[in-house]
Amino acid sequence: MCGIIGYIGPEEPVSLVLEALSRLEYRGYDSAGVAYFDREAKVDVVRASGKLSNLAALCQGRAGLPGPAIGHIRWATHGAPTEENAHPHRSGPIVVVHNGIIENDRELRKSLSSEGFSFSSETDTEVVAHLVHRHYRTTGSLPEAVRLALREIAGSYALAVLCEERPGELVGVRRGAPLLLGEGENAYFLASDVPAFLKWTRKMMPLPPDVIAAIGPDGLALLPVDGSPPLVPLFEEVPWDPVAAEKGHYRHFMEKEIFEGPRAIMDTLEGRIAPGHGRVMLSELARLGPSPPELVFVACGTSYHAALLGRQFIESLSDIPVRVEIASEFRYRPLRIRKGAWVVGITQSGETADTLGALDHARREGYLTLAVTNVPGSSITREASATLLTRAGPEIGVASTKAFVAQITAVWLLALHLARRTALREEEGSKKALEILLKSPARLEGFLGALDLGTIDGLAEKVAASRFVIFIGRGLDYPLAIEGALKLKEITYRPADGYPGGELKHGPIALIEPGVLVVAPLVDPDLSAKEWSNIREVEARGGTVLTIASPETAPVLPAYPLPATEGWEGVFFATAILQLLSYRTAVLMGNDVDQPRNLAKSVTVE
Repeated sequence: MCGIIGYIGPEEPVSLVLEALSRLEYRGYDSAGVAYFDREAKVDVVRASGKLSNLAALCQGRAGLPGPAIGHIRWATHGAPTEENAHPHRSGPIVVVHNGIIENDRELRKSLSSEGFSFSSETDTEVVAHLVHRHYRTTGSLPEAVRLALREIAGSYALAVLCEERPGELVGVRRGAPLLLGEGENAYFLASDVPAFLKWTRKMMPLPPDVIAAIGPDGLALLPVDGSPPLVPLFEEVPWDPVAAEKGHYRHFMEKEIFEGPRAIMDTLEGRIAPGHGRVMLSELARLGPSPPELVFVACGTSYHAALLGRQFIESLSDIPVRVEIASEFRYRPLRIRKGAWVVGITQSGETADTLGALDHARREGYLTLAVTNVPGSSITREASATLLTRAGPEIGVASTKAFVAQITAVWLLALHLARRTALREEEGSKKALEILLKSPARLEGFLGALDLGTIDGLAEKVAASRFVIFIGRGLDYPLAIEGALKLKEITYRPADGYPGGELKHGPIALIEPGVLVVAPLVDPDLSAKEWSNIREVEARGGTVLTIASPETAPVLPAYPLPATEGWEGVFFATAILQLLSYRTAVLMGNDVDQPRNLAKSVTVE
């Protein structure tokens, strides 16, 4: 959801900001802009609708003075994706970029208009520029003007602000939306995400909420909005190599990230298995205390599907009942869960607004909270009682792939951790599940290395030619089915739905006719016979079925055969094929795979 970059330092800022914005494109956007000090020491604002290349073309031949500059890619919420609504927004000497939503913008707009401020856009952000301008006129201090403006604002925001009259200053602040600080050589960065400044520095710290980062000739000051004493900056090294954010020889980031799945599993396992592979060690969970009487997952989208798998893993190995809730619904309902329950939020970015809200709802009611996330230092890691990090590394493609695989690994580890600390249903089953998990990275890597892409492309042609695609599955296959449907919708725009196989007869089977395609992952050996019954029902009504199955779950040759599998490891193989099926279909259709329409990588507003 939008992307911010702020820079102050000795380098020419226009080209730097444009390059940094290109590293945030994966967040999704429909317009872009940059503001910098030109050779006359005046602030020049350049904006364009559409792709970043449009902005780059307008900036051709422009160069700024060393000093502060800000840039933005916008995903429209208030107002259409036009040049007028693109950021940065300006009021007198004040220039602002913003991620988030100002909830009281109508009231502020009316008040400011009555004071003589004129509006040139439909955005909520423009009220921020005018508010800061109003307070700057009376204080002459940019940080103080920002602080006073924030007292009038309701909602979520990450802001980067500069002032034409203060050419050596840059200000940033956040509440409810992500903003990171980077420290380079005689330079500082503000950014929505780490990849924006990884080329120039790996020293990073998350900006705490309601703390103003005031960067000026004397360096960085962290000034709490409530007026309490300044904070001490604490930067740490980001454990990501800048090369990890590049495509390499792959055509798209999504393709690269699918093939990075084995590494994501291996890195998520690292240091979490006791020597000799005897047991799982999740020291991160120590502060949560004894195992809970109930566990509730809250998540959105792909993370919700990982949570559904987590429920099956945990309930298979322990006596702990598990619920899985859609975070955007859970956060607005009264809590009816057992005293002492853990509420576990899963989010790749750690900034998903609904998941953060759900965990905050649980925390306020006195429940212990656990974050499962891929981003160290993200908002959820600071707000949860404990954090279990996945280690997928930066995921640039909007459609989640390797992060999903890492989340599956994390909830598998969580299941083994809880099994060891509770009355096990089957101790041997737990040991076997650990053995299988440890073998999975090498097994998946070998599987991906031997893929028959010609067969997958043949299946992709069938998907592209269909007018509607249904995914079905039972047991472990149901979360895979709905995740497969989501991937297909995200990047091919093909209508697709996922259902439990047993639900077909309760309505969806009415959709089956010639021209309708049904995709069925089959990795759950306990329910595969039932699933084949559903497949035959589809075929009897003229539907076409594509099965993804291993020998032990397929009585006939599947559309794409998986290797012989044990236990739960088949979810990794089937996930890879479902992701590649969507990817190859989208490429065949000529779609923008890494930046699908209307989508953003991190949903940081409701």
